Amino acid sequence: AEIINGLIRNIETTSDADVAYDTAVECAVGGNVGYFRIKADYAHSDAFDMDLAIERIANPLSVYPDPASTAADSSDWNVCFVVTRMTKEEYEDQYGEEDGVDWESDAWKGDWLSDDGVLIAEWWTRTEYEKTIVRLDNGAVYSEEDLNTDPDLLGIASMIELGDIKVEKRKAKCWKVTQRKLSGAKVLETNVWPGQYIPIVPVYGDEFWIDGVRYLRSLVSGAIPAQQMFNVMRSTAVELFGLTPKVPYLLEE
Repeated sequence: AEIINGLIRNIETTSDADVAYDTAVECAVGGNVGYFRIKADYAHSDAFDMDLAIERIANPLSVYPDPASTAADSSDWNVCFVVTRMTKEEYEDQYGEEDGVDWESDAWKGDWLSDDGVLIAEWWTRTEYEKTIVRLDNGAVYSEEDLNTDPDLLGIASMIELGDIKVEKRKAKCWKVTQRKLSGAKVLETNVWPGQYIPIVPVYGDEFWIDGVRYLRSLVSGAIPAQQMFNVMRSTAVELFGLTPKVPYLLEE
């Protein structure tokens, strides 16, 4: 446990996770929900080792979560979209396209292709599948597929077939997480995430349910109507002061 906690603290320190946490909390306080994300990238430009990092999501409105989710930590998300906009030059350099293409659809209230650049959508999906796992008599657990394909485990598989090792088998539920980057025309990238959860983490405000519908409330949600009334009153007072003549009263000498 101490080693794992140390690794987590190292990831948080090297990736400035406090910035991501603070941004997500501020968005939740002022606007119901905030997000941060987990990313994996190469440790250095000349290395093959991958490091995890915690990054902030500055704009919570760029995340479109799974509407069927009920978990507080988004662990039950099966789909998620994250949209970002890049310049046309960056798009051409990265994907080798002469130009982006806009979707001809009224479902999306915005332009995929505009003077500001090209919109890129990350489409995260999580699909369920089953695999057979094997527990040996010494307590070691392997997947049946690994026993049949991994050269280092072929000896164990042979001993199982000969009956020298007693095993117990069962079906295990597993998840496969896939990231696809989309333009308005096609799938630009397809990446398999090495985990069982979509790595977008929400930070919710006050949560409550009414008639089976989930609602989120920020810290200032209850003060919004009162503040709106106060703003109207102050605006009306300023307007009346502005319309009042400079000499409002005439009196006898």
